[in-house]
Amino acid sequence: MTSSSAKVSAERPFYSLHADPYDALITDPVEPWVDAIHDRLVRTHRPQALILDAVCGTRRHAAALIAKGNQVDVADGSRELLSRARRRCPAARALLVDLCAMDLDTRYDAVTCRGVFNDMTTDNERESAVASMMTTVN
Repeated sequence: MTSSSAKVSAERPFYSLHADPYDALITDPVEPWVDAIHDRLVRTHRPQALILDAVCGTRRHAAALIAKGNQVDVADGSRELLSRARRRCPAARALLVDLCAMDLDTRYDAVTCRGVFNDMTTDNERESAVASMMTTVN
């Protein structure tokens, strides 16, 4: 892990400690967001896409994308959150990554990322993360 936010993400005590309450408290439906992503993929002739879910918390969205017939790999800088992801999405490949410097051997039809940039401390890290995600897309 090279970026400062990735070093913090490796521990992510707040997210690790509060993942279960988060799922209990945050009840907004994922369907509108997932439907929008899925519909866009269908319009671009990728109805069963390979998607990278980049550092997306408790994986509610990844599970819903999988339910739509997509193959989803989950990526995070926290081993604890990846462990939770494996429980929720056992078919998903789990990748321990620094979002600012991903070097993945797979190219994806789409990359999803929700709420991650709130935790990045500098514009440079946010720009690096976007550039890194762009290198993973077909």
